[in-house]
Amino acid sequence: MRFKEFNADYESTRGVPVMQTCIELLERYAAKLYTHEIFLFFRPFLSRAGSMRVLNIDNTDDCIKYIVCKHGRPDFMWTVDFCQEEMIFICTCLRMESFEIPCKHIVKVLVDRDICEISRSLVLDRWTKKIKSALNDPSGFTRDAVVISRQSALVEFSKQLAVVATKVPERYEETHDLIMGLYSSYKAADEGTNQPQSGVAKSSNPYVHQSGVGSGQPSRKKRQHCSVCQMEGHKKTTCPWQKDIDNNVIEDEANGSDDGDVYPELTAELDSDN
Repeated sequence: MRFKEFNADYESTRGVPVMQTCIELLERYAAKLYTHEIFLFFRPFLSRAGSMRVLNIDNTDDCIKYIVCKHGRPDFMWTVDFCQEEMIFICTCLRMESFEIPCKHIVKVLVDRDICEISRSLVLDRWTKKIKSALNDPSGFTRDAVVISRQSALVEFSKQLAVVATKVPERYEETHDLIMGLYSSYKAADEGTNQPQSGVAKSSNPYVHQSGVGSGQPSRKKRQHCSVCQMEGHKKTTCPWQKDIDNNVIEDEANGSDDGDVYPELTAELDSDN
């Protein structure tokens, strides 16, 4: 219900609808005066007023009586009393008294008298755009089109989140804590007070991660291990074992060069034995 109200308020503040009738001045005035839904309800009466015609006008001391009928149907007649001093219209159809919206017979009289604005006696404040702005909202809610559209979107997203979050108890608890944490944080920021302490971590913007900021806990530096001996405190280039290994390799290479001289002699002896 609240979501529908937000949408209706947004439609009322979005702009002026496209004019669709030949009585453009009255239609434009009604579009600026009424809420969006009431204007859509009233616009057909503007169109139907074109099918009405005035049969007779009777001037009296108190008011002017207009006899109005349908085009081509003079047997269907209505009487509209117009008090010019007070700008009051009374029609025998009593639609104005029932819905507080001018009927097509009254609209026909307005057109016949070349009146381009709807009289205040024909307007119920409840159906106008300004009624909500005149109310004193203790919550500080701003009736602005941008704010209303954001609230509508946020309410719809909250419904979708509730559907998936309430299926699992852990999700429900997490979502509940997060929402209440954000509410407390934003409310405290609006009131200019310190943020209340609780078990829920709160921040002004919990979804933004600040780079270069630690978690607040002391960090443990990873000890360096040598890839040769797997001991801590040094690396491969400074490992003492690596030096011994390099020396052994050098000695083996040196011994290998001597062995290269021996192998031919052994081969020659074997050949001589054969």
